[in-house]
Amino acid sequence: MAKPDVTVPRQQPVPDGPEGDDGDVTVMGCLKGGSTKTTTTNYLAFVRSQRRKRKTGKGKNLPVKVLDADTVSQTTHSWYKEAKDDGIDYPLDVERYPFEDLGDYLAELRADGYDVFVDIGGGNVALFHKALRQADRLVVPLSPSGFDVKRVEPTFQEAATVFEENVRGGFETHLLLSRKISDKQAREAREKVAPLRFRGEPLPLLDTEVEELIEYTRVLGKVPTNLDEYTVVWDEIMRREADRRAALKVAAG
Repeated sequence: MAKPDVTVPRQQPVPDGPEGDDGDVTVMGCLKGGSTKTTTTNYLAFVRSQRRKRKTGKGKNLPVKVLDADTVSQTTHSWYKEAKDDGIDYPLDVERYPFEDLGDYLAELRADGYDVFVDIGGGNVALFHKALRQADRLVVPLSPSGFDVKRVEPTFQEAATVFEENVRGGFETHLLLSRKISDKQAREAREKVAPLRFRGEPLPLLDTEVEELIEYTRVLGKVPTNLDEYTVVWDEIMRREADRRAALKVAAG
């Protein structure tokens, strides 16, 4: 019997998101191009669209919204447009820059109940700051090559400058090793970022690592059938944030 072509994502139990009726904003950022921001943005948004379990509230029937805020390449929007042109039933709602004001728009989308993923271009610090003021979380994808590792510290330094201006009193941060070629390469990258800090704490490097797979480069303009690795990434992000909320609740008495 032939094996099916589609790999079904793991349906592991995942903690609930933050309480409340508003939407959820995930910012994908790294102050360098080619760090797999676009791939990570779209794959995590695909996972989120499958994992949404809102049965009440303003966001019940809304699609996951993806904002392509890369002012140069706009690959995320090209991905969406190619799929729509080919008649593919695309599960995400994608919009591209320019926006009248990214911060105001994110506030509106959140209030309407949208879950939003924002793909920020590597060179636009102003948009990076605006997005982070509205963010629930920042995910920094890191291709573990020498030059990419050097952009990690400046990225988190810029993020720290607007942390206190966040509308919810701060945002979660996650560093993801992606496009990993070997365990040795990943281990060396982990050693290089280990001394770095964000607001006095070690950088929040996820345990999950994404391999460099050819299929990730071939899926542009399509809906991926294999979300396995990114499902594990999203689950870890949700669990880490749930643990942090629980710890803060205990600390508050």
